[in-house]
Amino acid sequence: MRVLITGAGEVGFLIASELYADHDVTVIDKDPVACARLQDMDVKVLQGNSANARLLQEASIKKADIVVAVTGNDEVNVITSIIASHLGVRQTIARVSNPEYIDQPVQDRKEIGISYMICPELAMAEDMARALYFSSLLMNRELARGLVELIEFKVTEEMNIMGPIEDVALPENCNIVAINRAGEIFIPKKGDAVKLNDHLMLLCDSKSLPGLRQMLHESSGSPKVMIVGGGMVGFYLAKRLEKMGVDVKLIEQNAERCSEIADKLSDTMILNGDGSDLALLREEEAGKMDVVFAVTGQDDKNLLCSLLVKQLGAKKILSRVNRSVYIKLFEMVGVDRAVSPGQVTADAVLQRVIGGEEVITLSDERMELVDFIARPGAKIVGKIVSKELPRDSLVGLVIRDGTPLVPADDFKAAAGDRIFVMSMPTVVSKVKKLFIS
Repeated sequence: MRVLITGAGEVGFLIASELYADHDVTVIDKDPVACARLQDMDVKVLQGNSANARLLQEASIKKADIVVAVTGNDEVNVITSIIASHLGVRQTIARVSNPEYIDQPVQDRKEIGISYMICPELAMAEDMARALYFSSLLMNRELARGLVELIEFKVTEEMNIMGPIEDVALPENCNIVAINRAGEIFIPKKGDAVKLNDHLMLLCDSKSLPGLRQMLHESSGSPKVMIVGGGMVGFYLAKRLEKMGVDVKLIEQNAERCSEIADKLSDTMILNGDGSDLALLREEEAGKMDVVFAVTGQDDKNLLCSLLVKQLGAKKILSRVNRSVYIKLFEMVGVDRAVSPGQVTADAVLQRVIGGEEVITLSDERMELVDFIARPGAKIVGKIVSKELPRDSLVGLVIRDGTPLVPADDFKAAAGDRIFVMSMPTVVSKVKKLFIS
């Protein structure tokens, strides 16, 4: 497949790094430093303005199957996508942040020649808001149109699940697919044990989540939430939490921005102040919060705020990280979950680029979950899946005839199965070859 990516920033770089091994990828960016980052990949790189029709012609845009416009400029992305559509490209995806253009994380805009618009801030706010489903939850992503959910939660002393992994009694059709232990992520195997403060990643039938919540002895009361940062992510997050009926305090340093969002957030307490000011955090009882979201536009401020509220006693801390390479650092020093808007956006793009499959990159690109469809003629069909997969990979869940199930050790793949595979990035290409018909 021929893929043209315009913009080699955080999002474009992540998308290119995921696709170049299996596809013909061309990248355009006007920044020479951004272009230089791609030199270790087998991709064609052109330097210049991606809205320039002549440069797009040079990039063979008419031969592209997909154009992904992810520069930092909304208008350039929209123009590029429209040009591509008029030149016959069948699928175009544009990154857009302006709320005048988009009011959902992902929106179909085919009427103007754009297959999908994706808003990083909305996608990130939606991703973070899902962490409030129950108190220990850190991540909750719907897959396969809601049939399956990928969740991550922190193991606490109250949970009766510590010990050998084979002894953990989970609800039906729930499966542990990865463990994040103090920033180190790995696929569990027999003999491994669940320990206090581990972050467990599970694939679950959506119907089993209430049972999991009950098993973990989670209360159903409304959580106390604080948001530090009133920019686009903080605003969208507060708006989403208001709809969920959650009590929210939001701290924003810019007085003018406070006035602007106060008119639109009727049920949120807006506080004008510095979210890294220890005295203010104490005064506003940050230590008594169930969840604190540090989502300013500055990584250093988010990290400082996270460390301060952790010391004050906040139960759960989620932080925005603008550079995905910092995710591991944030989680090593005590942030429960760090989220990169670039990574969330890249995942949303990849889900639409890889034809019916869903791709989620976890914890700073150290693990990938891919939803494969076993098509007729694929090598995996008729074979015992666990024996065919390479090391450092695991079948988490299978959807067969519309029903999610945890496969047994002797499970054989059949044509039409949707098979969710968790794997290390080094073996993803080997796994993909098993599903090529």
